[in-house]
Formats: sequence, structure tokens, C-alpha cells
Amino acid sequence: MSQQSEITIGVLAWLATAAIVTTWQLATRWGVTSSLTPVDLALLRYGIPGVILAPVLWRRGAYARGHSWWITAMIVFGGGLPFGLLGMAGAQFAPAAHMGALLPGSMPLFVSIAAAVMLGERYDGQKLCGLALIVAAAFLITSGSFVSDPGGATVLGDTLFLAAGVSWAVYTVAFRKSGLDAWHGAAIICGWSTLALVPLWLVFPDSGLLTSPMQDLALQVVVLGFLAGLFGMFIFGVAVARLGPTATALSGAVIPAATAIGGWVLLEEELSRFAVSGIAVMILGLIAFSFGRTTAPAP
Repeated sequence: MSQQSEITIGVLAWLATAAIVTTWQLATRWGVTSSLTPVDLALLRYGIPGVILAPVLWRRGAYARGHSWWITAMIVFGGGLPFGLLGMAGAQFAPAAHMGALLPGSMPLFVSIAAAVMLGERYDGQKLCGLALIVAAAFLITSGSFVSDPGGATVLGDTLFLAAGVSWAVYTVAFRKSGLDAWHGAAIICGWSTLALVPLWLVFPDSGLLTSPMQDLALQVVVLGFLAGLFGMFIFGVAVARLGPTATALSGAVIPAATAIGGWVLLEEELSRFAVSGIAVMILGLIAFSFGRTTAPAP
């Protein structure tokens, strides 16, 4: 395959990655404000890939071999539960624009802190500048929530999004230590998450999974189960292989604006001045962060 073809495929995969994450966030916000609960959506998000990837789990094992059990626990609870439930619960209370900005933004922030503390990584000035802009953006967005709805639901939703970022940081550091590949890691996360979610769903009140309109349920199955759960992981790997991790990471800079516009157009959500300012600063921060350099500790 020619270099031009490789780049073309990588760019298409990059665009698809940004589109999938944006679609997942909008579908989640719509789902939890209509007929489904966060537990319903989490069961679809992890249960469908969990069943499909069960053969991988059977062949390769349900834990990270050669490591203590807590590494597997950190991977599952960081990348599966509670991350999924925190993000989906947050979508019940805060608008899509906040989800699109705070989730992609808080992830690199908390991952960088965890990697610096636990792995000894160090960052150049540009990366640190990007992280500072991300902090400023999160402050703008959450401050807007306090101004418009002090002590209200939006503040709770923003807090849950930030907590999901902390959870993802735990997963990222543990996954890097584990040596697992993407598919085995996904099988472990989805398999264990499904086992935890099924009894939770059975006792959870007000589930809409069995009473939801068929078109609502079908949309969530496609978006959460297949697009986000399976295809998203594969297409992200294609983008990384063709373009490299730095260029692919820039897809995160597209998501805040795309989700905010989608929430405004499709969900008829208002965009405050604080949110628009925060999203703009978040995009600049994610771009600066993506092009910064990381120095690994000397062996």
C-alpha cells in the first residue's frame, strides 16, 4: 500500500474516531434524558462487546497474567466500572456540551498526573501549558454551572464527569503496566463489567430497557454496543497505526465543539457564554497537550 493510501486511510479513521465519540456522547445524553437509565446504557455499552469478545476472554484469560490481581481490578474498575456509570450518570444532569468538553479534557489531565506520580513521567513546557489551559477550561465550564445553577443538577453532572476522568486515569496507568493488547484488554473490561452490571440491573429501579420504544433501544444498541464498544476501538487502532498517536490524539480536540454543536442542534440545549469560552480554551489546551513531549524516567 502506498504512503498516500496509508495517510488517506488514517485520516478517514481519525474522522471516524471523532464522529463515533461525539455520537456516543450525544446518544448517551439523549438516552438518559428520555426512557433509559445509566445502568441500562452501561449494560448495552459493556454487555454487547462482552458477549462478542467472550471467545477472546476464554482463550487468553480473564486477567492480566504475570501481574497482581489488583492490576486487573484497576483496569476493570477504571475503564469499565465505575467510569461508564459516572459518565452516563453525569449526562443525566449536565448538558452534552459539558460532557463533550469535560470528559475528553479531564482524561489527559488526570492521566498525566497519575503517570507523573506513579510512573515518573515528565512533560515539556508545551505539554504543561496544554494542561494549564485544560484546567482553565474546566474552571470556566464548572464556574458557569455554579453561576447559572448553584448547588443544582448541572454542578453534580460536571462533578461526575471529572470523577470519570479520574477513573480513566487509573485505568490508563494500570493498562500500561499490564502489557495487554487492546482486544484482550477490552475483553477483560467488558466481560467483568457485564458480570457486575447484570445483578445491578436486576435490582435497579426504574429500568427502561424492557419498556423503551424499539427505535430508542435500537439506536443505543448500534451506537453504544457496536459503534462505541467494538468498532470505535478498532478504528482508533487503525488511526494510530497510520498517523501515529500524537495526530490521532488530536481527535479529542474536535469532540468538545462537535458535541456542543450537536447538543445545540439535535437536543435543543442552550450554550452559555461560560460553556462556549470553556470549550474554546479546552480545544487549545488539547492541541497544545497533543504536540507536547513526554520524557520517560531513566531505567
